[in-house]
Amino acid sequence: MQNNKKVKPNSVVALCIVSESELVQAIPDYTCNFEVEKPTSLKLILWGLGMDISMPYERQDGLMHRNKLNQVVTCSRWVGNERVDADWINSGYASREAIDKASGSKMVEDAYRMRQMTEDQQAALERRDQYTVIQEVD
Repeated sequence: MQNNKKVKPNSVVALCIVSESELVQAIPDYTCNFEVEKPTSLKLILWGLGMDISMPYERQDGLMHRNKLNQVVTCSRWVGNERVDADWINSGYASREAIDKASGSKMVEDAYRMRQMTEDQQAALERRDQYTVIQEVD
């Protein structure tokens, strides 16, 4: 007998980061105006790459980062929550964090909390960082 009970995801942080450099290689007609010209297509692409577009996500412009192809690039990227629906979790592309989040396990959530990788811990760290002043040395 199979258990069809819905499991509520826990508060593990599972981020999805999609680099513009990946989109350039995957989509032949991609331009920097793609987000404005074809917003629905971009959302579907982000969804297909594992981003939960029903949650807030942001575009970060001009950042140096390493993309999923292990290349160091300077371009825009989209950062949001990773999907935790059954299709994504069972696709073979979901991250360990997304799989753990979807499990709903409180014990797993506690392990992530000790590493400060839960939503409440991240929010506390962001509040702390608002008041951090970095002084540059001449």
